[in-house]
Amino acid sequence: MPDGPVVCNAGPLIALSMVGQLDLLKQLYRRVIVPEPVFREVVAGGLDRAGASQIASAEWLERADPAIPEPLLALELGPGEAAVLATGHLLRAQLVLIDERRARRIAEQAYGLRVKGSAGILVAAKRAGLISAVIPHLDQMVRQGYYLSRRLIERAAAEAGE
Repeated sequence: MPDGPVVCNAGPLIALSMVGQLDLLKQLYRRVIVPEPVFREVVAGGLDRAGASQIASAEWLERADPAIPEPLLALELGPGEAAVLATGHLLRAQLVLIDERRARRIAEQAYGLRVKGSAGILVAAKRAGLISAVIPHLDQMVRQGYYLSRRLIERAAAEAGE
């Protein structure tokens, strides 16, 4: 379990909620911080969206006012992704949890942040003995409309030994 905080974007919150596994974040990480723009995007902006009520009632999620992103970052990414990267950088986060490819690349290359997405969270949960398999959850996410590439699913399966 990482000592420092992790900062989470909407994608992993929604994807894990879709498959009833939001609590994996609480089990894997000591502090899970959700910048306010991400919380608003998921909860206020999506009351009928998967996970909105679970996320709103998850008292262990820490809501935070985001660090102000650099203007260029705000232009390249959406408000949620920009807030996650800026907050992660400011807090020297152990990890940022984000699925969007472009935001992941910027997090790693421009900010030196470690990133993990929904599939990686499930792999970590399997390694920690919290779930028995990764593939059924990834398949369920896809069936419910969450985009995951076939290549990503295959890589996660290989990492999980499935």
